[in-house]
Amino acid sequence: MAVRGNYVTAVFQTKFSQDPIPERAGIKRGKCVTITPRKNPKIDFRRPHKPCARSGHAAVADSNNLYIFGGYNPDLETLQDYFGPDEEMLFPLFQEVWRYNFDTNMWRRLNTRGHIPMQLASMSMVLFSSYILVFGGTGFPFGPTTSNDVWYLNLKDKRWKSLKAKECETKQPVPGYGQAMAVIGNHLHVYGGTTGWDYNSDVHRCNLTTGQWERLFSLEEFYTSRVRKNNSEPTPQIPKPRYRHEILTDGKRLYVIGGGTSVEAYPLDKIHAFNLETNEWELMTTLEDPQHGFPENRRCHGCAQLDNEGYVTGGYSGKRIFDDIWRLELKTLQWTRLEARLPQPVYFHSSAVTPTGCLYCHGGVISPTGDERSDSLTRIWLKTPSLVMTCWERVLSLIPDLHIMPERKLMELGIPRHLLERMT
Repeated sequence: MAVRGNYVTAVFQTKFSQDPIPERAGIKRGKCVTITPRKNPKIDFRRPHKPCARSGHAAVADSNNLYIFGGYNPDLETLQDYFGPDEEMLFPLFQEVWRYNFDTNMWRRLNTRGHIPMQLASMSMVLFSSYILVFGGTGFPFGPTTSNDVWYLNLKDKRWKSLKAKECETKQPVPGYGQAMAVIGNHLHVYGGTTGWDYNSDVHRCNLTTGQWERLFSLEEFYTSRVRKNNSEPTPQIPKPRYRHEILTDGKRLYVIGGGTSVEAYPLDKIHAFNLETNEWELMTTLEDPQHGFPENRRCHGCAQLDNEGYVTGGYSGKRIFDDIWRLELKTLQWTRLEARLPQPVYFHSSAVTPTGCLYCHGGVISPTGDERSDSLTRIWLKTPSLVMTCWERVLSLIPDLHIMPERKLMELGIPRHLLERMT
């Protein structure tokens, strides 16, 4: 980063090597850091300055911001503190989008336009260009109020819209929640999920331009065909119906990571992969970590993909909550357990990774009984940050109010415009 201004130059020459690095600049690769966000002075002090504890929400990240949507918390005291004592009706689901800016270290609840989806727990969410895509999910009570619509939020004009399927569409997924999805090219791929009573193992694809759905695999049709052919051979390559799993992709296959039912969590030593060229399932054997073996069975975990690597965080086996972080390399199917751990065991949390390799985790359930939730935000650098980012983090740590200084003054200090635009 070109640093020309006297003040910033002085920072680098005198302070960069002498002062202890403050928490704000904890940028060391592989270290899990709990973030203490700053209060946004532009927010009315009577309103919350950050999202309250929640579970079942979803997250995505771009280069500048982390976005979270929805979530659930039935705790009356938490809801009263969050919405205020004068709120007549306290609803346990959060119909809101929060944005956390990495450089200002502040949360802000977005004022969005249009109709916001009502299904706010266990939906799937991905970032597609400048749009947040949301599919599925459930309202409260869980199960009866589910969705099979694709919603999208334009991050430029903050407007919600729905990508409605045609009325005669018969190949659309059934309404449900706990699905997993991935965008490949101009298509949205959706796998699994539950209606609240039944679990499925179907694969669907939606053309994001036309809104037209295709069913690539139907478990019911598969077994019906086998019965007609009197075929009773075992089919270990076909995954069991499930929910709260995750998906990784290399563009040719969909890799299903974990998941389960309300009474079971599925293993990760062997992974079911859906071949998008043949529309058939394959059972892939993974390679264990030489020291730590395989990840234990889990559902309700976090998962984020960076290039051809997937990162699994936390989760629940039905008996145990996890605080571990695992990496799966898709080219080799090699598992590696990272040395870093989450601050506490957690499941039903959200996670997302930035293009530069910083993994964020937020919220989740932190008690075996399921009645205690977290509002914690943590981050871990998975890759070594660039020198520009390292220097920029240092400047931000020494001048935390940089975002309120006049742009002209900041330009005089020699800070590039593309860095200033990160704080807007």
